Amino acid sequence: MKKAVSLLLVIAILISVTVIAFAYSKTGEELLISNDNISYNISENLYGVSLEDVSFAVDGGLNSNLVNNNSFEYGGGDLFAWNIDAADYSVQSDDGLNKNNRNYLSVTVDGQGTIINNGYTEIYDYKTYNINEKKQNTPDMGFEKSEKYEFSAYFKNAGFKGDIIVSLKAKGNSEEYKFSLDGYDDWTKVISQIQSDVTADGGLSIRAEGIGTFLMDFVSLVPIESHGFYSEEWKYSSVREDFYGELQELSPKFIRFPGSLVSKGDGAEHLYNWKNTIGPLEERPQTDNPWYDGENGRRGVNSNTVGFYEYFMLCEDLGAAPIPAVSAGINVRSREDYEKMRVSYENGDLTEKEWQAYLDKSALKPGTDAWKSYVEDILDLIEFANSGIDSKWGAVRAENGHIEPFYMNYIEIDSEIGGDIYWRNFDGIYKAIKKAFPQITVIASPKADIDGDEFKEIKSILNSEYPDVILGESYFSEGGALFGKTHRYDGYERNGAKAFIGEWSVKSDGYGTVQTKNNIWSAIEEAAYLTGVERNADVVQMISSAPLFAKVNAQCADVNLIWFDSQGLVLTPDYYVQMLFANNIGSKLISSNLNMEDQGVYESVTVDTNKQIIYVKLVNTQSKNVALTLNVQGFGEVDSAFNQYMSENFKAACNEINGRLHVAPSEREYMLKNNKLNFMLEGLSVNVIRIPYGEKSESALYALPKIGIITPYIHPAFKVVIPCVIMLLLIITVIAVLLNRHSLKKREKKRPSDNGKKKK
Repeated sequence: MKKAVSLLLVIAILISVTVIAFAYSKTGEELLISNDNISYNISENLYGVSLEDVSFAVDGGLNSNLVNNNSFEYGGGDLFAWNIDAADYSVQSDDGLNKNNRNYLSVTVDGQGTIINNGYTEIYDYKTYNINEKKQNTPDMGFEKSEKYEFSAYFKNAGFKGDIIVSLKAKGNSEEYKFSLDGYDDWTKVISQIQSDVTADGGLSIRAEGIGTFLMDFVSLVPIESHGFYSEEWKYSSVREDFYGELQELSPKFIRFPGSLVSKGDGAEHLYNWKNTIGPLEERPQTDNPWYDGENGRRGVNSNTVGFYEYFMLCEDLGAAPIPAVSAGINVRSREDYEKMRVSYENGDLTEKEWQAYLDKSALKPGTDAWKSYVEDILDLIEFANSGIDSKWGAVRAENGHIEPFYMNYIEIDSEIGGDIYWRNFDGIYKAIKKAFPQITVIASPKADIDGDEFKEIKSILNSEYPDVILGESYFSEGGALFGKTHRYDGYERNGAKAFIGEWSVKSDGYGTVQTKNNIWSAIEEAAYLTGVERNADVVQMISSAPLFAKVNAQCADVNLIWFDSQGLVLTPDYYVQMLFANNIGSKLISSNLNMEDQGVYESVTVDTNKQIIYVKLVNTQSKNVALTLNVQGFGEVDSAFNQYMSENFKAACNEINGRLHVAPSEREYMLKNNKLNFMLEGLSVNVIRIPYGEKSESALYALPKIGIITPYIHPAFKVVIPCVIMLLLIITVIAVLLNRHSLKKREKKRPSDNGKKKK
């Protein structure tokens, strides 16, 4: 019996080896990679990121301060994010901390009072937009065992006798910091470090034991392991370490900030001003965040703790070019009304005088004092970033902690609005920048349908009037529309306006729900699109996916590159696509002869002639495997290739919270024979094949970061089917056992009795 089992095992192994050998020796269509086909240069700044404070991405995410509404500036004194139990309390503004942060909390206690900040809480039920009031009122600061947190706040004694006790409120935490307010007759800053004994969610507790009234303002709680904490150049603020780490893995060549909507402010009279985001934190005015208007449970302000100075520092630490976005002096909230008025004007329903009067009301008007002041602010920004310390704003930069310039080369002028009003204001800003700083490259981002006549008109305007300007585009696709844009830039004029894709994303409709729409299928669609971008990277200068970060159950959008909660991050398949593409890109294009898009295969081939590495991007959008042959010619003898790839059997496969990692890159090595590689391109896969040549310095190849254990993805349908099958099998087993027992009993009854028989 053992010999038979062994023989069957040997036969099975031989069959498996034969099948595998056949699969990897089978030749399919050939992709010729020839040194003779090296084409134009690839943009050096192709892949970057776009940061915007949406879905708690900055305040509540990147910002290391865990305290929400920390200066009581929201809504004129709304105490959201705070739970207070005291004899009396209110938000006041007389004799505040300073003119920029006027509001503060006044608390009166009679024995004991408790003040708890919940942090940036979740809002919705998982995978929905259903408001969960319990979550909104549940403290959601993520404490980590043995981590130290620096608490700081300003206090002023108004007759209080007793002690203030600060602690990290979470089950298992015991450390406290106690102090009195004796002598605090004026605003005084209190600083202390507190260690967490547990990894748990909780809140910041400030307990008052005594009698009387005290005032409190500008409360902060920061993990001391945050990136930049207490460093010489990160003078005022820091960013969350895990956020910084995952940004670092993307190797961004540029960072666009502070985002399309945030950069506009609240109307023409309250435009976003970068000057409000530098200097000591308590002196930075906190401003309205247009993403948080109270609807759908979302509330919040721009604390400006991560301001323009911190964005510049983040760019420098990551080796990324800074691309600040500034408003064209237009009220973004009037866009819908503006379009209606423009149609009325074009139809003759508005006179020229009425139209001009409307434009003047909707935006700053060139020539006015307000306009001149605003344009000067933009010029001051460039001076702040680029000038020496002998200049006014270069000296201010040095005061903030950075003596050397940041060497900013790009600036973006607005987005989300187009037409006459945009070009009127853009022209004035463009000319002012070019006169003062001719080396700066201006990006124009007027809102337009990228496939319509208006977009063609925009390109014509740029090519004729602003030939050195880069054209900003943005598009958010769904329903597979991005597959149709893989050849969008093939027909672009090579000598015309270059493209900057500042924001783009894809929603995989039909697969996944909120927080799971970032799945292998959306990643495949994005990867297929990016092969087209790489093939035209002489035209497309820069591209950044957006939105970047979103807090789980507090999202403003269904698709985001990175999801996070109080305890960690969820890297989506889309994130891994950008990581693979950005870290494996050549300096020149190699034109390809492969034409398999009708079979669902997309490709791009680039080469880094300095590192001597060929990069082959292959995306298989079909479920079936595809046989391919890579033929490398003109690069000398090549004998090995290394594939960093992702693949899955189900389009809905995704990564979720609680460490459920199902889609992430893996790596395998291939051996070439006679400079040819025959292999199977797996179904539903993204592949980045690296082929070193020449001296073949494999050390120059990008190495994957440490990735957790990848577990098989189980389709939701199977989660229902499998238990049902198990239950059915159990039922069948029970029935079989019962029938067997019943059969035995019947046989027992039929068996003749031994009674009366004689014993031998």
